[in-house]
Amino acid sequence: MAAKKVAKKMKKDDAASTRRRRATTTTSIRTRSAAARCKSAVNVAQRKDASKRKRESSAKDNEQTRRRVRKRYRYECSADGCTKYAQRGGVCKKHGANVEHKRCCSKGCTNQAVIEGVCVKHGAKVKQCSSEGCTNQVRMGGVCVKHGAKVKRCSINGCTNQVKSGGVCMKHGAKIKRCSSDGCTKFAQQGGVCRKHGAKVKLCSSDGCTNHSKRGGVCIKHGAALTKKRCCSKGCTNQVVQGGVCIKHGAKVKLCSINGCTNHSYVRWSTSSQSSHTILT
Repeated sequence: MAAKKVAKKMKKDDAASTRRRRATTTTSIRTRSAAARCKSAVNVAQRKDASKRKRESSAKDNEQTRRRVRKRYRYECSADGCTKYAQRGGVCKKHGANVEHKRCCSKGCTNQAVIEGVCVKHGAKVKQCSSEGCTNQVRMGGVCVKHGAKVKRCSINGCTNQVKSGGVCMKHGAKIKRCSSDGCTKFAQQGGVCRKHGAKVKLCSSDGCTNHSKRGGVCIKHGAALTKKRCCSKGCTNQVVQGGVCIKHGAKVKLCSINGCTNHSYVRWSTSSQSSHTILT
């Protein structure tokens, strides 16, 4: 009887051990399968992210290549010796390309539209200099030229004038269009001619006035407000030249280099060797 009891007990122990082993194996299998599923989900997410980054990088590369191609194959003006970009008809503006600009929508105004169909005169908002009390337009870095905006200077040593053409200023040989009329050395204003020879300029809107309009369609005489500063001397209405004062009250100006001449110096545009010192204004 004792042997039978021992055998039954051994069988029960074996069955319990087998059940425990089966339970542990099933739990381990479940944990392994869950870990595998989590790993596969992470791998899928990583693959999606990698493919998305690849698509974005490829789109950026394609856009950059398109920009490079546009810059590379931009046509130059067909005129001999001209390196400017062609605007229309294979030529630049200088050689006859008719490029139409939007005009101000205000009635009777021919200025170019800047923002929202209007010009600066009729309400187009432009950025102004960040310096206190300055109303000049921003050129670079949030300030105007007067308050530190960098502009190209003449390449001649000691010259601080702004560059006009060819890396030099007008004083040192920058080529500027002259009036096409024979014997006229004035600057061309419109249509290749100066005002004297037919260039159209706006006149004062007051009846019978032939002065040029300065602001608001009128001349200074009829109310155009100038933005230039006035002399700080009491009771003086002259414009400031240097140091906050006019010439009358001490502003220093360059005089003519001819001996005995007290006129103000101007740039001499005539290349002819004449003994006279006529001022060209």
